[in-house]
Amino acid sequence: MGSDLGWPRSTIVVASSLSSITAALVGPLLGRIVDWRGPRLVLSASVILMGLALGVCGTVEQPWQFYAAFGIVGGAARSALQSVIPGAMIANWFVRRRSVAYGTAAMGPPVANFVLPPVIAAVVGTAGWRSGWLALALVSVALGLAPALLIVRRRPEDIGLRPDGDETDPSQPGDAAPTRLPTIGASAEDWSAREAIHSRAFWMVAAGMALILLAPNTSIVFMFSYLGSKGMEPSMAATAISTVSAMQVFSRLVFWAPFTGRIPSIRWVVVLWGCLLLCASLLLALAEGEIWAFVAAGVLGLGLGGNLVLQLQIWPEYFGRKAIGSIIGTGQILQGLSTAVVPLLLAALLDRTGSYTALYLIVAGLVSVGLTLHLIVGKPRHPRVSVARG
Repeated sequence: MGSDLGWPRSTIVVASSLSSITAALVGPLLGRIVDWRGPRLVLSASVILMGLALGVCGTVEQPWQFYAAFGIVGGAARSALQSVIPGAMIANWFVRRRSVAYGTAAMGPPVANFVLPPVIAAVVGTAGWRSGWLALALVSVALGLAPALLIVRRRPEDIGLRPDGDETDPSQPGDAAPTRLPTIGASAEDWSAREAIHSRAFWMVAAGMALILLAPNTSIVFMFSYLGSKGMEPSMAATAISTVSAMQVFSRLVFWAPFTGRIPSIRWVVVLWGCLLLCASLLLALAEGEIWAFVAAGVLGLGLGGNLVLQLQIWPEYFGRKAIGSIIGTGQILQGLSTAVVPLLLAALLDRTGSYTALYLIVAGLVSVGLTLHLIVGKPRHPRVSVARG
């Protein structure tokens, strides 16, 4: 696309950053709508908007058109599809088995990253990059719209069920038809959106998560050029990147999803996850030669496996599910802004110094700050509970 239109790579990077910023800014609004009306409306509209954005990308001639389509329209849809909707839906439908549910749902992105690129590459190779965008648009709408319209419900209580598939009324014998259950109200430790957003602990959790996520988000951006700087041939670098993806899928399936549900406090799982990503950043900074670069890629993949599982699960575990859409949407603000801004700053540093060591040491330092924030804050105590106990 860049070659055909004569665009520099920075044009594509700016569009990606704009998408992250838009997703971060619209997240709180979409979260409030999800809490108020349920996920179906937002999910259906987001699938249509994403399909529209991808389709328009195949018709652009000027950078501003690409920024509007991919950066703004696509970014708005991305917020709901990537974090707000899956985070809120799973939090409402699962409690005991929440970690397994998040882990299963989080298999979507790596599987898509494995399946779609060869298909789209074949379309582009046969019919051009404009047809590639159109194919992405059609796949998005075809796979996303029907489930959004036909399947999605706000909470299990709305259709007479309980979270985790538990019995609707254990006191009723046999196959007695259950009566419609009332929607679960706020428990003693469920936070309202206002209570959460006005607490210092909420922003410490959000900042800590955003800083830890800089490790995978930054590493992926620079991985191919970094491996090339270590003397790897392009084919070997591609193999190393495939190792990252394979380790991500494997660790998410066999380690993060089942492991997270067995630890009473998600705080320590997040710390373990952050330590793995910190080690990956240090290995990337200090690696010498291809072998150590492969080791660093493997550790990064292991840490990546916990990304979506933990970055979404921490919110309902800490703040309950009463206003989970608003809480997740607002909590993603710092993450979206950091994902958009920090890689650009690090790219400027890399252009000036040519040093990947300095780049990854800075990332390691930021991850360390995020880990420290999580160690300090722990699970916030609801103000009502604190007053009652006091």
